Amino acid sequence: MPILGKEWYKESRITKHQPLMLYEDISHGCERFAVPVFSNPTFFMDTLVFDTFKYTSRILDNTGSLASRSATPTFVCRCAGQCTKHCECSSGVYGAGGTVGDMDQLMWDTVRECNENCECALWCGNRVAQKGAMHPVEIFARDPWCGWGVRASVDIPFGTFVGEYTGELIDDEEATDRHDSTFLFETRVVANVSWDYDEIQLIHMCFYTDKLIKKGEELTIDYGEAWWTNKKFACMCGSAECRYKSKNKKFG
Repeated sequence: MPILGKEWYKESRITKHQPLMLYEDISHGCERFAVPVFSNPTFFMDTLVFDTFKYTSRILDNTGSLASRSATPTFVCRCAGQCTKHCECSSGVYGAGGTVGDMDQLMWDTVRECNENCECALWCGNRVAQKGAMHPVEIFARDPWCGWGVRASVDIPFGTFVGEYTGELIDDEEATDRHDSTFLFETRVVANVSWDYDEIQLIHMCFYTDKLIKKGEELTIDYGEAWWTNKKFACMCGSAECRYKSKNKKFG
């Protein structure tokens, strides 16, 4: 059982500032690797957020919104084994090992991957994001200001798919009723990827690394200037390359 509330903080002080594992696998088997959660005994973090946190690696269509959409086939290939870059399904963005070599090409248009009706093999190089993350990550207590973060458990190469932006899929009316926040992405490491039978059924928002991520390094997202323009505070990520760390007229 995880140690919740303030009890973990009291106990961790006895361990001479060693990180304390709160969960061995917060994903509960959703990933092909365990996703542990680590505290930082040098400061207090509210762990009660995990009481209502539900980890998912896929879109949750509880209202049946996707099921009600058209199922007309958009593209299907008849390749044997490995698809080539000339395949109808391929966008030509993936290279050897399923990594992306050209980030500009990744962001140019919707990235097509082969779907369940294609005749190519499951090991086809054009099936990448749909297979889920391959490189393990962990959740850790970053600091009292930014809260919880995600870091690499191993080195992650440049151009690697690291995860999909998932959660419960709701319509605009439901979002208004819940007063949910709207997130705007204009970062170049987020790509629109399609691997469904019908391209209009669902476009997946997928994350890729735009540099080599070393083991223990935090995974971060640049939300873009438009996102920060609407904020009243500066970014506190602490990166020397951060473009939004100073308060100016845009940030209030």
